[in-house]
Amino acid sequence: MDNPSSLTFFLFCFCWVALIAGAVLGYIIGIRMARNRERHRLVKEKIRKNKVAIYHYQKEKYDYIEQINRLEQDLQNLTEESELYKERVSDLEYYKRKVRENEQVIERLSSASSETIELPVDAFSLLLQLKQDPVRTNLSRQEWMELLRTTDLLFNNFLTELKQKSGITRHEEEICCLIKWNFPRKDQMAVFNNTTDALTKSKSRLKKRLQLDEKTDLDQFIRMY
Repeated sequence: MDNPSSLTFFLFCFCWVALIAGAVLGYIIGIRMARNRERHRLVKEKIRKNKVAIYHYQKEKYDYIEQINRLEQDLQNLTEESELYKERVSDLEYYKRKVRENEQVIERLSSASSETIELPVDAFSLLLQLKQDPVRTNLSRQEWMELLRTTDLLFNNFLTELKQKSGITRHEEEICCLIKWNFPRKDQMAVFNNTTDALTKSKSRLKKRLQLDEKTDLDQFIRMY
């Protein structure tokens, strides 16, 4: 075999080896990238599930704190010797224990991820503030957005559904939000700084948008939605 032929053969073999090596390397890189994408997807899914779980445990904690506040008010009107007083004290200790347990679960879920989970802690503290002092608690637009987002998530995206189906306005979302958290009418008026007539008109527009008849109780409809 002459030199030109040998060189051609060598270059031919070299190209094939380079081509095969490139294909193998590309295959390996592709597998690694696919694994990294899958790992990233699993991490994101874990974060999402943890975040949803934390929302629900925070809602439970909020409900327990509501019970604690109610029981503490009841105790002020009872004598320490009565059986009902003892029952209320026992119930109070139970709910305080449940609050502590929920806090432990929330902390564990928060630390279970390798990435930081931003928690909507303000939404629940805002709810408590609104319940305790609706007159002086003025929510900013950002705080309302967080409260609406949390409420939507916890109650099966009912606000999203009402927006899509009926086109409710931002203020009507806020009304639905307070109703869903069982705010009485007087507290709804205080939160919005409304008169009775103004709130009645807002709710009438909301009923019309939701295509409810006059006999349907709006608050009951929203709570059961």
